[in-house]
Amino acid sequence: RNVLDGLDLEVGYGNILDKKSLETEMDGCEYVIHTAAISAVWPRRSEMTRRVIFDGTRNVMEIAEKLGIRRMVHIGTANSFSPGPKEDPGTEESEFDGWKFGVDYITSKYLTQQMLLDRYDRQKFPVIIINPTFMIGPYDSEPTSGKMLIELLSGKLSAYSTGGRNFVCSKDVAAAAVNALEQGRLGQCYVAGHENLEYREFFEKACHACEKDFKMIKVPGFLVFCFGFINSIAARITGKPPQLSFSMARLSRISHYFSSAKAIRELKMPQTPIEEGIKSNVSWFRSNGYLL
Repeated sequence: RNVLDGLDLEVGYGNILDKKSLETEMDGCEYVIHTAAISAVWPRRSEMTRRVIFDGTRNVMEIAEKLGIRRMVHIGTANSFSPGPKEDPGTEESEFDGWKFGVDYITSKYLTQQMLLDRYDRQKFPVIIINPTFMIGPYDSEPTSGKMLIELLSGKLSAYSTGGRNFVCSKDVAAAAVNALEQGRLGQCYVAGHENLEYREFFEKACHACEKDFKMIKVPGFLVFCFGFINSIAARITGKPPQLSFSMARLSRISHYFSSAKAIRELKMPQTPIEEGIKSNVSWFRSNGYLL
């Protein structure tokens, strides 16, 4: 809640698992942008993650139908599609292959997406799905994706693995979501990303944006796996979340590259240089006490 303090918003409170509270807060609205989720990948199996993502979204959908909401924009994840290499990145047409990771966040997001698309196919429920890649930007209060920037700048992160990701400024994803209220096609998914970067490339950009020397070392893949495996065992014993779990180690070694051509074309999604997102993310962290 604190992250919303000072913003020009009317704030209501409810529980995504309580349909009555949702109906109270959604009554009188014409549009809904549904962003709520648990994005943690540890523990990889979590009943609460499944309930919040799948059951919570179903509740929002059913109340939206009951109230006659004109359009619902659902924030999914690019992980609901299989990625590809830089020369042939994943798109909205790429088949889901995330079952292999055994992570409830990923599978629940995919199953939720399929539920929404099925409701559109069967009953023409007015939904559009935005599928962000790895977002960087301010207001990351958990922190989530920006955690590695905190660790980099505080000296806790000195190594990187093979692989890479598609990175995007969070404000560009927000713009795509807002545009989707009136643009885009119902019953469609839109991958919302920007730059396909190897981890080395991203950290070089981050260091340059923050005027920090790049001194990181590349870690062989098998060592990443070993570190993740040992961390996962230790986490089960201590009950403390691992710095890098085995599932995260597996994910980190894959090139998660995507194309956002469809979102750019149909939702007029901006493409802000990722360095700007890094700078604004770090500035927000410093202003809010996450970094000195």
